[in-house]
Amino acid sequence: MGIYAVTDYTNTYAAGRTNVNNGISGSAQDYLNGLKEKYPDVNITVADFKNEKQEDAYMYGSRGGNNIVIASAIIEKMAADSSTAAKYEKYIAEVPEAAEIMKDGIAAHGGEMVACGTAIDKDGKVTYWSISRHKQPKESQSVSYKKILQEQLEEKRAKKKEEEKLKEKRATGKGMQMDVSI
Repeated sequence: MGIYAVTDYTNTYAAGRTNVNNGISGSAQDYLNGLKEKYPDVNITVADFKNEKQEDAYMYGSRGGNNIVIASAIIEKMAADSSTAAKYEKYIAEVPEAAEIMKDGIAAHGGEMVACGTAIDKDGKVTYWSISRHKQPKESQSVSYKKILQEQLEEKRAKKKEEEKLKEKRATGKGMQMDVSI
């Protein structure tokens, strides 16, 4: 049920994503257009998420690895201040490399990357996110865990039986010993 709600919300939000750049000044829009020309392999989006659902919808609506979403306040600061621009452009330039690292990491754990990216919020906090698919193991983890516990229990039982046999041999062996003293 929850998956359908996320999907519906994602589709609704994704359909309106073309309008997310509204709300920035003309100079910030010009700066953004320059960024898109400078980094053609990076999907740069400007968005101000009002809540986590909108943020999740953006992520679930994304595909591939070269995504970055930047808050409009940060784009405005970047357009107005070259040192701020240089600071955040480093993150934009690293997006393709970060995507490869995430893709490799997900693959190393048996998964497949659907989408990943970077987000810069209105406070300038930079975060990385990813969405991946993982194949269901043939044997569920709970079954594997149960199997391991059963094997350990059987090992303990076998060890206990061996110890009991050894004690029995010692006990019968002592009773048969004869003390020969001259």
